[in-house]
Amino acid sequence: MVEQTDPLMKTVREFVRKVSDSGIRVEAAYLFGSHARKKAHKWSDIDVAIISPDFSADRLEERIRLTRLSTDVDSRIEPVPFRPDNFTDEDPLAWTIRREGQRI
Repeated sequence: MVEQTDPLMKTVREFVRKVSDSGIRVEAAYLFGSHARKKAHKWSDIDVAIISPDFSADRLEERIRLTRLSTDVDSRIEPVPFRPDNFTDEDPLAWTIRREGQRI
C-alpha cells in the first residue's frame, strides 16, 4: 500500500477530485502500471483507471475528456475510463487493474 503522504498519491487523488468536480460520478479509481508495481522510472506515466456510470460507450471520447482534465494536474497522468459493466475480468486490462492496481 502506498503511504497517504506520498506525493504521487496526492497527485492521483487531486486528479480524481477534479474528475468528480467536473460532474463525473467516480465509482472507483485505481493506480495501475509501473507505479503500482513499484517499477516506475523518471519517465514513467501515471496510469489511472476511472470507473463511472456516467461514461458513454465511446471509450476514446471519454479518454479524451479525462485527458483534458488530467493536464491541469500532471501531464504524466494517463487516464483510462471504464463503465462499471465493462470493468470485468473478461476485459484483460480490467482484469490486470483489479489484481495489480491500487484502489484510490
